[in-house]
Amino acid sequence: MTEGIFILKQFSPKPYKLYNAIKYYEWGTRNEAAFIPHFLGIKAEPNVPYAELWIGAHPKASSEIEIDQVRIPLNKVIEDYPAECLGAYVCKSFSNTFPFLLKILSAANALSIQTHPNKSQARQLHAKDPNNYPDDNHKPEVAIALDSLIALAGFKPARSIRNNLESLPEVCELVGQKLIDEVLNSNNPSTEESLIEKAYKAFMQHAEDKERLTSCISKIQKRLADKTSRSPEEKQFLEQHRLFGDDIGLFSFFFFNLVRLKQGQAIFTDAGIPHAYIKGNICECMANSDNVVRAGLTNKFKDVGTLLDIIRYDFAECPVMQAGADTSKTTYRTTAKEFEVSRFQKPEGFSEKCVSGDRPSVYLIMNGSLDIKWNSNGSGQSAHYTAGESFFVPASLSLYGISTNHEAEYFTVVIP
Repeated sequence: MTEGIFILKQFSPKPYKLYNAIKYYEWGTRNEAAFIPHFLGIKAEPNVPYAELWIGAHPKASSEIEIDQVRIPLNKVIEDYPAECLGAYVCKSFSNTFPFLLKILSAANALSIQTHPNKSQARQLHAKDPNNYPDDNHKPEVAIALDSLIALAGFKPARSIRNNLESLPEVCELVGQKLIDEVLNSNNPSTEESLIEKAYKAFMQHAEDKERLTSCISKIQKRLADKTSRSPEEKQFLEQHRLFGDDIGLFSFFFFNLVRLKQGQAIFTDAGIPHAYIKGNICECMANSDNVVRAGLTNKFKDVGTLLDIIRYDFAECPVMQAGADTSKTTYRTTAKEFEVSRFQKPEGFSEKCVSGDRPSVYLIMNGSLDIKWNSNGSGQSAHYTAGESFFVPASLSLYGISTNHEAEYFTVVIP
């Protein structure tokens, strides 16, 4: 698109195919294992890390739609036609901006240990450091496993963390024998949690103490390598040490829940919840933001102080959302007001009428194909979308129909 081109005619209420941006980060999948090229039906470039496919209107990498044979960023179209694209409720609730960002994420290796700010924190971080915090929005997100996902998410129950620390005698030289003894000898649940919070902060505050950190991690690595039987957390410690070296993020495996999702299962991470995706392919939806506070397992900008300021210490098993017995439709309900994701598996010959409710939606076809029909200027029109394609339905398209000629699997995102 040429900068400065604007839409020359009235915006039409119809579905628009989305042309989406691919992001290439080092942790992405490559070559034959690259999920995103296979999904899009394109050839993977040799040794290129295909990490994320962005579907939405974030200014950093907005999807494009085609108008008068010209591709225009969706965020620019929304700027010109907010009411037609978003509807009255979304315009009012989200200040004329598209509220969510949908992604396909494909991880061969761990993403960073991270958390996201709430809205107030995001505004402060963006004002203070716009280079590293590029917008002022929060980023609640849901991750839905397309095949499987290994992830860290939230603090383990306090007793599990205490047991892990008891099995790591080497950490005393990093954070001190006195603190570890206080954690291990605590009998009061509330005191135990506050001591574990103190211990986690002590670990993270030694992120730049390279000499002691290297000594401690090297001793743990040697002992674990000599073991004949290892816990899942110990296996991950060794694997990520091989990839990231003496990184403070390695201790996260002993503090955070290690989650293994099967196809169709999902986790939701709200503001302040620490997490990291380790390996797998997911459909991910979040508020329209790219704010990430990182503190380990990454070569990107790390901000340990900010992470410790905003992190939530909720000591509990990580809740996992299930696909449910009726696989024809699974809706992943969360507390996020910006999005609601549903996954559909429909048989050949399925059809239904859809009402926009004066709100926009996005469709993402995973397998098979989907037909959509609508009336424009009194004449029936239709479009056909196949696996790997996505389309945007503006709020102004009040009524339309979808149908299948073959079995189809697809996601929809709406604003609840």
